[in-house]
Amino acid sequence: MKKIYFVRHGESEGNALRIHQSKETPLSEIGESQAKIVALRFSKISVDTIIASPYLRAKQTAEAIAERNNLPLETNELLSERRGPSELIGISHLSEQSKQVRAELHTHLLDQNGDWRYSDEETANEFAKRAEQILAFLQNRPEENIVVVCHALILRMIFTKILNPHGDLANLYDIYDSFDLNNTGISMANYDAEKKRWQMSCINDYSHLG
Repeated sequence: MKKIYFVRHGESEGNALRIHQSKETPLSEIGESQAKIVALRFSKISVDTIIASPYLRAKQTAEAIAERNNLPLETNELLSERRGPSELIGISHLSEQSKQVRAELHTHLLDQNGDWRYSDEETANEFAKRAEQILAFLQNRPEENIVVVCHALILRMIFTKILNPHGDLANLYDIYDSFDLNNTGISMANYDAEKKRWQMSCINDYSHLG
């Protein structure tokens, strides 16, 4: 039975300031401490390898786990965070511009069968399909115990696809909106190769933070 430990990255400077982040947004001081704490927790868990998003905040978190536990680490673009309109990068979530754009994105999310696009963001369809690609990639990995370090939004869609693999887009996004994931929260999924079935066994355990 393959076990995947999904970890959201530590608190980033963007999380702390509530701004739309770039690929290069780093961990905050709190996030660096969180990464060290979750790394210590994995010293008690059998792990074969770590696969991380190439975004800096995820890489920094993964590196802390890898260094503390002498584990191999690789990155994969599939694990990148959901791509929003580039015009919002560096803008506060509380700004009028952000509120207006996000409202429009929400209103039209499922238009054109999920292919509607505001500007250069990832469409609803593209995002859901990428989560499927991630699961296919993981189930074909030879390792039995894998840590995946990435981001809240892509994790929410991955979990949604596990919980409802055959749902239509409207149903998927209803489930997707129901998750709240903490920085360095650990979620675990199992993949049964014989039954060709994923199963969630834990979502958002952040007890290591006290």
